[in-house]
Amino acid sequence: MAEVAVKICGLTREQDVDAAVAAGADMVGFVIVQSSPRGIGPERARELAGRVPQGVRSVAVYSDLHLVPDDIHDHFDLVQVYGIPAHTERVIVAFRRQPLAPLPDGVPVLLDRPIGVAPALDDLRRHWQAAAVVRAPVMVAGGLDPDNVGEAVRTARPWAVDTARGVESEPGIKDPALIERFIHNAKDAA
Repeated sequence: MAEVAVKICGLTREQDVDAAVAAGADMVGFVIVQSSPRGIGPERARELAGRVPQGVRSVAVYSDLHLVPDDIHDHFDLVQVYGIPAHTERVIVAFRRQPLAPLPDGVPVLLDRPIGVAPALDDLRRHWQAAAVVRAPVMVAGGLDPDNVGEAVRTARPWAVDTARGVESEPGIKDPALIERFIHNAKDAA
């Protein structure tokens, strides 16, 4: 299996961006959704994205297609949106549970879990098995943490994995040791 990419998402503080980059994250995500405990405003997201070095991709995460500004790629490498936008260049198309068809060819698809649900391990395993049959490239998200990401990678064989709360000490506050373990375990399982 090829190396798996890792996205650490829901970053709200400079030290968390720095910890994700230092640990080897391939992508770092900024949730521009005010209702999220990890949500930050667009200006703050741009400030934090400015810390991201060459070789690590910054991702602006939006829950609503209609809120994505036209100049988004002036500030971020990628945009992640729930639903299929009209333009899919430099976009990760996200879905909770199964994706809608038809999917644009070659556009990364993120499969997430429902919001606010703490899934049992059997539910997570079904999620990973479902991700394994979605056409590539697929990114697995939802309920991933350092203890289960290795199994997720071996089961789904994704292009990438994504976590936010799985590496937090409290909502919106990342734990550098958990970030390191998550990235190590994901890449070790690939």
